[in-house]
Amino acid sequence: MTDSPRYRYILAVLSEDPVPVRRIYLKPGEYVVGSQSGCDVHLPVAGVSRRHASIEILDDGGAVVSDLRSKNGTFLGGKRIKRGAVPGTAAVAFGSVRAELVPVSPSSGHLLIEADEALAGILAEPATEQANQSPTAETSMVEHLVRALNDVLCAAEQRRERADTCVVQIAHRWAVLLNPERLELGRSAAAGEVVLAVVGSQSRPPDTPPRLEVSVPSGWWLRLWKDSGRSLARLQPVLEVALRALSPGAGPGDGSASPVPLVSPEAELPAPGSLSSEMRGLYRRAAKVAQGEIPVVILGESGTGKEVLARWIHQHSPRSDRIFLSFNCAAMPRDLLEAELFGIEKGVATGVDRRPGILEQADGGTILLDEIGDMALETQAKLLRVLEGKRFYRVGGRTEITVDVRFFAATNRPLDELVESGAFRRDLFHRLAAFVVSLPPLSARREDIPLLASYFFQRECAHSDRKSPGITRAALGALVDYSWPGNIRQLENEIAKAVLLLESGEPLDLPHLSRAIRDIGKSEQPALSLSLATAVADAERLAFRLALAAAAGDAAGAIAILGISRATYYRKLKELGIA
Repeated sequence: MTDSPRYRYILAVLSEDPVPVRRIYLKPGEYVVGSQSGCDVHLPVAGVSRRHASIEILDDGGAVVSDLRSKNGTFLGGKRIKRGAVPGTAAVAFGSVRAELVPVSPSSGHLLIEADEALAGILAEPATEQANQSPTAETSMVEHLVRALNDVLCAAEQRRERADTCVVQIAHRWAVLLNPERLELGRSAAAGEVVLAVVGSQSRPPDTPPRLEVSVPSGWWLRLWKDSGRSLARLQPVLEVALRALSPGAGPGDGSASPVPLVSPEAELPAPGSLSSEMRGLYRRAAKVAQGEIPVVILGESGTGKEVLARWIHQHSPRSDRIFLSFNCAAMPRDLLEAELFGIEKGVATGVDRRPGILEQADGGTILLDEIGDMALETQAKLLRVLEGKRFYRVGGRTEITVDVRFFAATNRPLDELVESGAFRRDLFHRLAAFVVSLPPLSARREDIPLLASYFFQRECAHSDRKSPGITRAALGALVDYSWPGNIRQLENEIAKAVLLLESGEPLDLPHLSRAIRDIGKSEQPALSLSLATAVADAERLAFRLALAAAAGDAAGAIAILGISRATYYRKLKELGIA
């Protein structure tokens, strides 16, 4: 990270028809404007010459606009020019196309989160361009996939058949990297193929054949379905390397490599994607609870990741190879809720067929009862019977059904207050609350916002095939300062919307964010202290917090972002009281 801004000017094209309104971020250098397809700024409009004008962005500030003997002229500040200097903001026109040349603020000129070209490049590059890709991206993707594999294997507690015991975790980590519609991971045995893990948005295999199918001599295979026309052929050797690593002692070639080392069973799994000490402690406790069979209650505001935590615990539990089902208790009235939960017998009502409920479908696995605070008292009583004896009757049924299910419950309502008011059964609460965890709101873990924003940004760029260099310091600062009443879900939606607004090659900046986030300084900042020392300390504390978060807690990275010496960095940490 250098001290000088990456971008110096924005060329805002204002004409709406036939050229769409758009912004082009300009680094120091020279740009040709014209109707010819190869121009840096392409304006395919009648009246704009093939090579109409040039814009030179100077290293030391300012810009120079020059006409390239265009037919209809280049205008600066309303006057036709051959060459003119732009010290600040200026109105320019290329023939009939109006535009504005605006200096970029220092915070919008810097990229604080840069696109991961090694990852996003493979996912987002069109098939026609992939053949020319350098091998660097392939090598980096190998490292990503094998590192994810190694992380999971090193966290496994069993030394024997270790790949089988943690294959669901491996599939999940690879799915995060590869973003498939569906990912199947399995191995070939004497009896045929065994599917050991399925991850993705598709509940069953699509009708189309997999876009990529990889297998290795050790018996492991992987199938990927993608929802786009992008070619995945170049990933085949990458995935073969990772699949071979699943076999203990098998290297990518002749089997000479040593096995992937395992840590002791006492090792604790870290919190995925979090720098918050509270979240890391929470996930460490959850990893221990995952090994048992006790029920878990997850509390937290809407959008804080309650289902994400529930799935994480399931994936690190002995039931990880079995089904996980999430059931929203607030989504339907009581009668329908009971039919969906417990199942129903044929003939209970006109036109009703016999069907199993969610509890039967989750037999052997885990079920998350989401928004359990909204469940009716009558249904709570029936659920209590299942928790106590693992037995129940379908609606209208006379045959008792036995299931083996681990229960998780989640709600954004205060269960203890509901118990005191009589709206929630006390005996059910104590039966469920063997382990209670409360997720903090996103506003209480702001250090995680850059990590989450980066993840959502990379993912959405790959999904929508947007080419963007990254997120600017100004945009990230606004994201970190915002209170996020909708928590992680709101941040995810905000990044998804912002990415869709990007022009090709444009960084995600303040103009792409919602007005409430852009205007945070006007509405949510506390009253300004009249003490200069206090104001400076507050500004420094914010800068340090933002730099540490952007550098994922790495001191060297934070020092480079802040542009200070190591001695000053550690002295300021102590002065500002930053742990």
